[in-house]
Amino acid sequence: MKNYLKEAGNIHLSYYLEAADSLDIKYEIIVKGLIARFEYKDKHWFIVTTVPPLVNSPGKTIALKKDLTNRILSKAGLPTPKQKTLNSVNDAVEFFKKEKNIVIKPNIGLGGKGVTILPTSHKEVESCFKFAHENSKADKDPKVIAEKYIQGENFRFLTLPKEVVGIVKRLKPYVKGDGKSCIKELINKTNPSIPIDIETEKVLKTQGFNLESIPKKGEHIIARNNTNLTTGGKTEEFSKKAHPYYKELAMKAIKAIDIKLGGVDIIAEDITKPGNCVINEINYNPGLRIHYQVDKGEKIKVAIPIMKYIRDNDI
Repeated sequence: MKNYLKEAGNIHLSYYLEAADSLDIKYEIIVKGLIARFEYKDKHWFIVTTVPPLVNSPGKTIALKKDLTNRILSKAGLPTPKQKTLNSVNDAVEFFKKEKNIVIKPNIGLGGKGVTILPTSHKEVESCFKFAHENSKADKDPKVIAEKYIQGENFRFLTLPKEVVGIVKRLKPYVKGDGKSCIKELINKTNPSIPIDIETEKVLKTQGFNLESIPKKGEHIIARNNTNLTTGGKTEEFSKKAHPYYKELAMKAIKAIDIKLGGVDIIAEDITKPGNCVINEINYNPGLRIHYQVDKGEKIKVAIPIMKYIRDNDI
């Protein structure tokens, strides 16, 4: 069997190579681990790591900045969380006073770094603002935003203009007690992707634990409230269970910011029927590993419909 990962040098790019072979699309690695050229009849295109040619520059800018995404989706009449840009610690404290249950995060972030969910005091809000500011990729204000916390489960909808090609439920990072190891040891042994930072310490504290606590054997301990794979999150394939209502929302969302492929993150109370939900953000460069390496359920080869769309449409 062909080793696409070895050939591509990048896990996400390797899925596109595999899809190309299945669709009789020629390809050539231009820079291993970075970029590949694809050709079909008289047409050619490039894919750079996770980014195929389905996102224009304005759309990328909007998706990159969470405040812009929120504003434009709201104008389009789509459900979004209440949001405030934060230019100072005082802004963060005032939003916390008003909304109580909030999330503080970088306006431009990567892999969930700098995100704090449900701070519980003014002092904690101040620390969370600084934490988000330090991890923000924005080069100017607003570097940090706050949102009203929305109760529900987190889902990633990998979306093309006329179809959602994959849906995964994103699960919070956790460790399971063995009756003898402390939580810090369990993280290092069983889920080393979980960062040891103020968010992890805060979440443990709300459950009555700290990093040195020794959980009972089989005890399930949530380590973080965010669900990113890069910080230890797990995934469950959910495409067949999601109601069409949410798929329509995802397709409307990428249309609203004028891109043809996006990872639309939706928080919903019950994804199996229409109900309360918000579009949390849109990823212009959605990684495919989340769909190919699910922890529960069957993987979906999402690169195939993406490549088929590129092959068969003017872009």
